[in-house]
Amino acid sequence: MNLEARTAIEALRAGVPNRAAIRLMGTEQSDIEQAFDTVLSQAWETRAPHGIGIAGGFGAGKSHLLGYLAEAARLQNFVVSHVVISKETPLLHAANVFAAAVRSAELPTGPDDPISACTQALRERPEALDALEDLVSAEGSGFAGVFAAVLFLLRRASTPLETQRRLERFLGGGLISMSVLRPALAALGAGKRFSAKVPPAAELAVQLIRFLPLLFRAAGYAGWCVLLDEVELIGRYTPLQRAQSYAGLATWLGLDAASGVPGIAGAYAVTDDFAVAVIEAREDREKLPARLRLKGRGADAELALAGMRHIEAAVRHHRLPTPGPVDLARCQEKVRLLYAEAYGWTAPMLAPAERVSSRTMRQYIKGWVTQWDLLRLEGRDVVLVSELMENDYSENAALGEPAPPENE
Repeated sequence: MNLEARTAIEALRAGVPNRAAIRLMGTEQSDIEQAFDTVLSQAWETRAPHGIGIAGGFGAGKSHLLGYLAEAARLQNFVVSHVVISKETPLLHAANVFAAAVRSAELPTGPDDPISACTQALRERPEALDALEDLVSAEGSGFAGVFAAVLFLLRRASTPLETQRRLERFLGGGLISMSVLRPALAALGAGKRFSAKVPPAAELAVQLIRFLPLLFRAAGYAGWCVLLDEVELIGRYTPLQRAQSYAGLATWLGLDAASGVPGIAGAYAVTDDFAVAVIEAREDREKLPARLRLKGRGADAELALAGMRHIEAAVRHHRLPTPGPVDLARCQEKVRLLYAEAYGWTAPMLAPAERVSSRTMRQYIKGWVTQWDLLRLEGRDVVLVSELMENDYSENAALGEPAPPENE
């Protein structure tokens, strides 16, 4: 029995693709793969596209494709984060999404904690650390003085280990107080050198999003790949929450031409009926930017509009197709060979399943695996019945209000 193949089959049976299944199954969506390669190659260009959207129905393979793009990004030396949009990580709260992205971040070189590993690497690359300090300290950089102060402390071997860990947690979205920073700076004779005041939470989150890819690049990585799954949860927010979420998506994608977020290569998955069922049906494009402007948030209004347009473009250009006979035959052959390798049992080709427009690729795959299980274990076949799962866009204000991040 091949353990990796068995692990992949178990994931396919559950309908939740893991890295083994993603690597062994691959993808046939070459147009999306090519578009994402362009995003990766242009991650540091301020006017380049910094992200793509993938649209598809429930079970169409969006999560599998995001996982495949993650593997592609790792091969190009990107730090990769995968965030599922949920009550704990609503898009309108940048700090929560950022903290989740840091928790899930994986270095292409191994399982080390990314921020700790990068700060350690920078102590061995003083020129890169000098350049990063100069960048965040420059007038007009958009970074608060606390970033230069933190880098100053992290590079000093005399900074206590516990203080270093607190500083690293701060760069990962944790809280830090002046009672930690001031004594640490004073102990190194730099008590008056930095304006180390921590900005308000919303402003700090945006600065951290901009800072982390710079940290990764300084440590020798290509940048930061951020993958956002189940973005359609936006449809269950209240109007103002949706407006802020569209703006949040645009921030992660670097759609603000003025500032952008160089160094982040993004991709997200959304349901293929979202543009019609939410943006059009609720007139979000017409109503929500005006709502933000009434609150004096003109910049966010433009970002929200850009986010909506990006989702609409994803539905038009990167929509996962309903599988046809050739697609199904090719996919079944991949799964069949994988199943045979997993169990040391020659899985037969199965008769083509009845093609129903509502049946998803996930249902086909789970059906094949179940049929082979019964043939292998009991020598009999089974008739499978599947039901269509409708997307739920009913509004629920609680989904957009997570608990605040934990204190240190």
